[in-house]
Amino acid sequence: PVALHCSHRHLEAHANPRHAAALNMSAEEEKGPTIYEAAADEEIKDSHWEYQCRKNRNDGKGDAVYTNLAYLPVCNCMPVCKAGCRNPLFMWTKKGAH
Repeated sequence: PVALHCSHRHLEAHANPRHAAALNMSAEEEKGPTIYEAAADEEIKDSHWEYQCRKNRNDGKGDAVYTNLAYLPVCNCMPVCKAGCRNPLFMWTKKGAH
């Protein structure tokens, strides 16, 4: 059975391989920056107390979260902010996972 949320164009892609190739090609053309790329210019401020506390634990070496995870800016309003995020959030994420 086909899921009810599929669009007509998506259903055509399932039925015809040529349509599937065209659908994939148009999706690649419309691809913009990721949620990480849109907010990449943001810096961690001193007011981010959790980050600052974790960074300064263990005589400035940082705790397990600080040493094993990356604290990255994320654009929470994609795809609206294509040229830079207006209101970035920061989140802990696995290093190298983005």
